[in-house]
Amino acid sequence: MEQGDDVPIQRTMWIRVAAVLLLALLAVPVSGTASAGAAEPGDALNLVRSYLIPASEPEAATIGDRGWTYDSAVTAAAYAATGQAAAAEPILDDLAALQQPDGALGFSYDVRTGSADMLARSGAIAWVGIAAAQYRTSTCSPRYDGLMAGVAHWLLAHRITDPASRGYGFVPGGPDVSWISAEHNFEARALYARAAALINGTVGTCAGGLAGVGQAEAAQLAADLHQATVTADAAIQRELFVREGPRRAHLNQGVGDGARPIDAQALGTLWLIGQGRRTDATSVITAADSEMLLTRRWFEGHPEAGRFTGYKPYAEAWGPDVLWMEGTLQMRMAKAAAGVSTDVIDENAARWATLGTGGLLPQADRTLVGNPAGDYHTWPAAAPAAWLRLASSGSTILS
Repeated sequence: MEQGDDVPIQRTMWIRVAAVLLLALLAVPVSGTASAGAAEPGDALNLVRSYLIPASEPEAATIGDRGWTYDSAVTAAAYAATGQAAAAEPILDDLAALQQPDGALGFSYDVRTGSADMLARSGAIAWVGIAAAQYRTSTCSPRYDGLMAGVAHWLLAHRITDPASRGYGFVPGGPDVSWISAEHNFEARALYARAAALINGTVGTCAGGLAGVGQAEAAQLAADLHQATVTADAAIQRELFVREGPRRAHLNQGVGDGARPIDAQALGTLWLIGQGRRTDATSVITAADSEMLLTRRWFEGHPEAGRFTGYKPYAEAWGPDVLWMEGTLQMRMAKAAAGVSTDVIDENAARWATLGTGGLLPQADRTLVGNPAGDYHTWPAAAPAAWLRLASSGSTILS
């Protein structure tokens, strides 16, 4: 798992729970991290709290002030993509200050104290680069070019570059992780492609180049990123895409890992659209709808909210029996890109949002603890709130 073994059945929520158990040993003070204003009085960082956990629950004491880097990065990307650059800037400023010399960032931070777990995880780091790239795409400002370039260099340095090796062209989950995730590599590939295009000046009306470096160095990075994109595209087709029949297809969870999570289906659909493969994209959507779409679900403790439709995290029977709003909104973005109606998701997401607190949306429709894929809660969470914005923004950065 993300702590370094090869067990494939693991997802973001499990990783987070396991990481919390290491925080007491791994948390280190972060120095020199200037903040552009506290999210709450006394906070050291402007990163988002990942969950609003009731004080009566034991997790409030362990992760109540925790901000997972992925959540902050998706939030910043969503703000930038929806014309709210000023809201993205405090988050991106802190991420830039927290970035290590090699481009890495911690997997999570305590937003009140500034302590970091310093687990380098490829997907979370890639999302920081995506957020910086979305900011430049939306504003044409090079303000976070250093952040974007640092992430790009880190990902390039950790790719599997031996053509004879399993997973050639991909990035493992982290320096201490052998498992190769589809989700992480769709995200890394998205950054490679967009960063190269930004440097080359082929995104909208934005000028090319890279702030803080010379033309030759910028051109070399763009060339390296372009080659990484080509190699990743070939690896995705070779290792992850599975055609089931004339009208059905899916994306595997990872290299040698045939599980079918909804986030890989959504990100894979966006990748297919970017490749001009609309028929394959709709085949993935068809399979996901038939195997992972839940209907007529009551939200735990809130029958007055009515019944909900949305996606469960996995196609497999062992997966969590929950409606997962983050994955549902990822599929919303994928369907919109494929030209498939999002009316049902939009109506359900609007009602779901009324159950949130503090601008956050509930993570799942019920509490489920102990599943192999992780724990799920009805807590208000940052990730679905960010995806609600990003999914309706029209951003093409993940394609």
